[in-house]
Amino acid sequence: MIIDTHVHTFPDAIASKAITKLQRISGITPCTDGTVDGTLSFMNEIGVDKFINLNIATSPTQQTTINNVAAELNKKYQDNYMISFGSVHQSNPDKIAELDRIKELNIRGIKLHPDYQNFFIDDVELFSIYDKCSQLDLPIVFHSGWDCYSPDVIHAPPEKSANIAKAFPKLKIVLAHFGGLKQWDDVLKYLAGFENVYMDTAMLASCCDNIDTIIKILNKHPAENVMLGSDCPWENPLESVKFVMKLPISDDLKEKILSKNAIQLYKLI
Repeated sequence: MIIDTHVHTFPDAIASKAITKLQRISGITPCTDGTVDGTLSFMNEIGVDKFINLNIATSPTQQTTINNVAAELNKKYQDNYMISFGSVHQSNPDKIAELDRIKELNIRGIKLHPDYQNFFIDDVELFSIYDKCSQLDLPIVFHSGWDCYSPDVIHAPPEKSANIAKAFPKLKIVLAHFGGLKQWDDVLKYLAGFENVYMDTAMLASCCDNIDTIIKILNKHPAENVMLGSDCPWENPLESVKFVMKLPISDDLKEKILSKNAIQLYKLI
C-alpha cells in the first residue's frame, strides 16, 4: 500500500488561479490541475492508494470555511482515497474553540504553514494552539525549512522546531520536508531522535543533494516516525516513492515509510 501524506488541492473555483500563481513563484510545473477530482484521478492512475489532503488557513477568516470543506470531503470519501485535514489561524480569536470543533468533526489533524501564515514556529502566540492540540491528541503538520514564498526568512528552522518538541512533549509534531527543507544537516543536529517529531519525505526527490545525511537521520530517528510525502502537485508522488525505494534501508523500513507509519499515526484503518 502507498499513502502519500502530503498533498494539496484547491476548490474548483480557484484551483487554476492558485496553481498558476504558485507555479510562477516556485518555477515548478505542477503534475495535477490542483482540483480534487483531478488529483484523485491522477493518484488512481499512478497507483497511490490514499493521500492526505493538507489545507491551510492563510487568513483568520478562512479557518471555518476550510474546516467545513474538509469535513464535507471526509464525509464524501469516508477515508477511501483522500483524507482531508483542517487548519486554524493564530490571529483568529476563536482558534481554540475551532480546534474543539475540528476534533468533533473527526478531522484527523491540522496543517500550519509558518511562511504563509507569517509566524515563527516558536512564537508564544502559537503556544495555546500547541497546548490544545496536545490535549486533543491532534497532530499538527508544519511546513519546515526553506520555502520559495519566503526565501530569505526561514520561519521553522530545525533548532526552533526542536525547542517546540521539548516544550510540548505530548504534541505530535509532523515536520514536512524531512524536518526542514534544504536544512538537513541541522535536522540531524537538532531534531533527529525526538519521539514526538514525525517527518515526511516531501520534495526530497526534487531537492535532496546529500543522501548520506538523510541516511544518518533515518538511523538516528524512530523508525515509526517517517512517512511518505510528495507535496503534490509540486512533486510527482511516483518520484517520491522511487526516492524511498532507492534508499539503502531495509524493506521493513521502506514499508513503514510508504504506508504503515501513516496508518498508525493518523489511525487510517
